[in-house]
Amino acid sequence: MPGAAFAQEQEQAPPKPRPVKSVPSLSRAPKLDGKLKDFSSSLTLKPPASVDASASFTARAGWRKDTLYVGVEATDDQLQAGDLLTLSLFFPDAGATATGHVFRFAFDGKRASPPESGTSRFAQQLVEVGVQRQDNTLALEVAIPARALPRFPAEDPLVLDLCLTYEDVDAAGSKPPAVSNCKDGGMVGEALRLPDDFRKGLKLKPPKGVIALEGQPDGWLGYGVLHYPDWVEADEPLTPDLLEVLVAPSTVNAASAGVNVPETLMLPNGKTLLVVLSGDNPYTSAGTCDSDKELRLGLYLVKGKTAQRVLEWPAATCALGRATSVVLDEEGALSIGYSNGPTINFAWSGDHFERTELGKR
Repeated sequence: MPGAAFAQEQEQAPPKPRPVKSVPSLSRAPKLDGKLKDFSSSLTLKPPASVDASASFTARAGWRKDTLYVGVEATDDQLQAGDLLTLSLFFPDAGATATGHVFRFAFDGKRASPPESGTSRFAQQLVEVGVQRQDNTLALEVAIPARALPRFPAEDPLVLDLCLTYEDVDAAGSKPPAVSNCKDGGMVGEALRLPDDFRKGLKLKPPKGVIALEGQPDGWLGYGVLHYPDWVEADEPLTPDLLEVLVAPSTVNAASAGVNVPETLMLPNGKTLLVVLSGDNPYTSAGTCDSDKELRLGLYLVKGKTAQRVLEWPAATCALGRATSVVLDEEGALSIGYSNGPTINFAWSGDHFERTELGKR
């Protein structure tokens, strides 16, 4: 029937893209003194009207060079120490493993982000704020440099959910409804978009396959579809220790994990691969193995300040056992042997390793 066919076509149609508003460029960087006159050419954000709320706010957003600026003017009938402004950022097109960042502010400046948000201390420290309090009005100017942003797309448009939530505490035991410009983690109505020039200004050149970028204290990480970093650009020439700090802050010592893994390997062309262990050792005590844990072996090809991952593979699992040997021969054939019997083989394809067989005993 025509009606049924139309309904089926509608069900299969891709979802419509969200409407977006571009974040404008500011003529100069705000002074961060709590005076919002620096945001004259910015974009205005407001929460939906609420008859039950005892507070409201108007926010403005703009960018300059490598920094996103947000100005907020909140009106509250009783400004108290418990009143909080929460600012959260999330790039929905940064990949399935990407998460957002959450920052909190009050009339005395920055407050710690909630632990469950996963916002790093590094990102919290980078964010700056200027506050001005006058009668029942609280004005904040927030500067969020690119490295403090959550993971963002490497090529796709920089569509951004910028959520502001003001939580008002009027008296002991009293908590009026929070006011926010977002619902269920996304902006009500249009999302925001930072221009491509914002990203170009960072002068990063990740290789093909990197879909998202994330700032770190000592450089940048590039991610593919998985959770593990595919690419690294450091502020300084990469060393084994610096690479570990960037890609695996909680790196695992090979000897303590009982795996026989070298620190470096040499390719036939003379280039060096750096080896990084990450994850959780499944063998936590003698005679037992936790199947929910896995130790990972990462091989990275380093060139100056950049490194590209050429292999990510288990170093220890309950099924395979522990890696007992990692051998790379002069023809580029890599073999990894495990304590439970298997040997997994790989061949060098020019810029990464490819598995050549299922393994042997």
